[in-house]
Parts: sequence; C-alpha cells; structure tokens
Amino acid sequence: MSTKDDREQLLSGGRQRPRREREKRAQKEKRSVLKIIRNIFFGLFGLILLAVLGLYAAGAVYFDEHFFLHTQINGFDASRMTVEEVETIIADKIGSYRLEIKKRGGTSEMITADQIGYHYVSQGETQTFLDGQNMFLWPMYFWEDIAYTFDSSAQYDAEKLARAVDGLECLDETQVIMPEDSHIAYMDGTYYVTPEVEGNLLDREKTAAVIQEAVDAAHAEVSLEENDCYVKPKRRQDDEALNATCTELNTIVSTNITYLFGENTEVLDGETVRDWISYEEGGEVTLDEDAAREFVYQLAEKYDTADKPREFRTHDGSVVSVSGGYYGWVIDQEGEVAELLDCIRSGYQGERYAVFAQTAVSWENSDLGYSYVEIDLGSQHVWMYIDGEEIVSTDCVSGDMMNSDRTTPAGTYTLYYKESPSVLEDDKKTYRTEVTYWMPFNGGIGMHDATWRGSFGGNINQSDGSHGCINLPLEAARTIYENIYEGMPIICYY
Repeated sequence: MSTKDDREQLLSGGRQRPRREREKRAQKEKRSVLKIIRNIFFGLFGLILLAVLGLYAAGAVYFDEHFFLHTQINGFDASRMTVEEVETIIADKIGSYRLEIKKRGGTSEMITADQIGYHYVSQGETQTFLDGQNMFLWPMYFWEDIAYTFDSSAQYDAEKLARAVDGLECLDETQVIMPEDSHIAYMDGTYYVTPEVEGNLLDREKTAAVIQEAVDAAHAEVSLEENDCYVKPKRRQDDEALNATCTELNTIVSTNITYLFGENTEVLDGETVRDWISYEEGGEVTLDEDAAREFVYQLAEKYDTADKPREFRTHDGSVVSVSGGYYGWVIDQEGEVAELLDCIRSGYQGERYAVFAQTAVSWENSDLGYSYVEIDLGSQHVWMYIDGEEIVSTDCVSGDMMNSDRTTPAGTYTLYYKESPSVLEDDKKTYRTEVTYWMPFNGGIGMHDATWRGSFGGNINQSDGSHGCINLPLEAARTIYENIYEGMPIICYY
C-alpha cells in the first residue's frame, strides 16, 4: 500500500524519463545535422580545391604556350599570346617600318620597308622568352608586370637601300644650296664681314652611312643635322682673323690726307687708296707700293721745281723763263713713299707736308718768296729785295762773254755763306784777289766788291768780264752783304 508521498514520487519520476529521452534525441539529431554540414563543407571544399587545382593545372598548361598576363614585348602587350602571334605582330611592325630622315629647316623625308625590302627574320628570341617563363608561377603575374626587349632581327636589301638613299630629294644636286664662307665685302666706303651661308649640301658618303646605321638599329628617325652630315662653311662671321682683317681694311680706307703745297692742295682719300689694297681673307693686308710710288712720282712731277724752267716776274713786271741752277722744291720720293704707307696703314686723316729732299723758301713768287737777289745778266744789273721792298739797285759786271769758261750761267741758286774779308783764288793758283765782301752761290761763283773797277754795267762783260763772279761797287756789295743770309735765293737770267 502506497502512501501519498510515494504516489507523488512515482508520478514525478514518470515525468522525468521522457524528458531525458527527448533531450538525448535532440542531441543526437544535432550531432547528425553537424555531421551533415561538416560533410557538406568538406565536400564543397574538396570540390573547390579540385576546381582550383584544375584551373591552376589548366593555367599551367595554357601558359606553357602563351605569355603571362601583363607581358610586354618590345613595347606592345603580348598577354596570352603565342610565340607565333607575337612574331606575326613583330613581322607586321617591321613590315611597316619607316625611317624619318629629318633635314635642315624642319622638313623630312621617308624611307619605307617596301623600298629597301625590310622584313623580319626570327632568331628564336620570342621562343626563348616563352621558354624562360615558369608556367607554374602563372598566378603571380595577375598583378606583376614583365617586359622583354630585343633587337628585332630584320634584313634588308643593301642595294635597294643605296638606291633609296640616292633618290632622296636632299641629295638631289638641283635642289642643293651650296654653303658659302663668310667673307669680306665692300659697300659705301666700308668693309664688312658677310654672314656665312649654311646651305644644305650634304656629305653624300656620311649621309649614306648615318642612314644605314639608323636602319641597322631600326631607329624610327634620324637627324642629318645632329649627325653632322651637312658640309659646313669653313669660315663664319665671328671668325677673329677675318674680323681683324676687316678692321685693318677699314682703318686703311679711312685715310684722308690733304697735302699742302703752298696755296695748292692734293687730296688722297680712301677711295683712291682702296685700289692699292690686296688682302687674304683673314690674313695679311698688303698695300701696292708701286701704286704709292706712282702717286708720289706724280706729286713730284707737279710740284718739284728744281731743275725746271721757272717763270719769273722781273723788277719791271716782265716775265722771263729761267732755267738752270739747283734751287727749288724736290720731293724725297722714296722717303715720302715710306711715310705715306705708314700714314695709310694708320688711317691718317688731316693735312701734311710731303717729305722733301730739298726745299725752297716759299711756294710764292716762283719759290723765291719776297726776300731775294735778282741779277739781270743781260742788262748787267742787280736788285735786292727784303720782304718785297727793294733795298739795292746797282749795275754789275758778270763773267766774260768772250770766254765760255768764264760766262756766268743763268739759273736760280741760294747763298752758301758769306765772308768778310776774303781772298779769291782758283784751284790752280793762277790768280789771287783780295775782296772785302764775299758771297758765293754757284760753285766758285759769287758776288763780291770789285774796287779795282772804275765802272760797272753797260757792255763791260762783253770783253772785260769777270771770271764768272758778279762784280759790285763797294757800297752796293756792303749793303747786300749786310742783308743777305745763308739760303737766300739768288736768281740770274739773261
């Protein structure tokens, strides 16, 4: 018989067993589900792994004959291409090869692959690149770049290239502008250095070699200017020697010399001198000494007065022609040539006197000036002028006209010296005469007093003339002596 507590305990235990059973079933079901999920996961993982491995293997097989992604060959994208495809592209590129030949002045010409038979010849470079790929590393190149370069093996026909070069317009002689050296030119009284002309003449051999080198290297362009193919002028405008020559020439033609011959002048200017110049471009400048000598000779012909007849206006205003004597102007021609050449080389500008071997006292009054002695051998009379004023007028006796060795010669002279007293004698000592005033002017001929004579003038010289001297009255001789000086002109005429 059970008590109330037993019944409750019995009832309570009956309820707990089904709960535990349920819990066990739930746990069993949960483990079953987890197992299923795990099986599914591993199954899927296995499938994915198999797929990845398959894809990897497929990629390895694929990239055994194809280039990796992000592969560049000679500058173009070769990703996933075969060797044949790459070489086809390279061959196409080579087949479309064009060499641009850049010329002076910004223009250019082309030589094409067709002109020279330019084509690709494989040397196995592309295959070598592919063989160098590790096909098992192909996934790495989803992100990494790889680049190959090589000088594409190409061939061309050398004869066709030579013909193509010969056919270039830049080598056409009818189109050529020849280079010109800078040189010295003259215009409007001035020498100047001309600009050089570059021209467009090419060194044919060098041009052909430069183009061939560009083709050999498969260059897309070549500059003839940068490769120094143009024939250059030998001398340019900034040439120091050329400019030095030009400066020297301009110095010479700046010459402007005014020669003074009394009131007369002669001008030598650059235009005349320019005809005397010869020079080498950038070298020595030479003056024609013969031309300078001729110029000086002409001056002497015009202005030398010694040994030339002299038109002289006498005391009474009449004009006589006086020849003889040594007096007058004489240009030292060689000395003047030397001086003149120096003046020209220095570009002298201004007035100057010629170099004289002998001078007169003046260019006026037949070179006598206005202080001189006038001796009229025909009328046997002497005048002396000082600054144009007559201070002596006296009769005289000149050389004996009956003896040619004693006749007083006409001519223009100057006083050598004066002496008082003096003794006159000849070289042979055939005579000896004492005088008070002695004034020689022509060898042994001079003026002196002749106190032994009782008269002067008239025709005395026709039969009782002197040995050639001019005999004077004592007082006239004294006055002349007191006023005459060395170098004073003395003119004698008949």
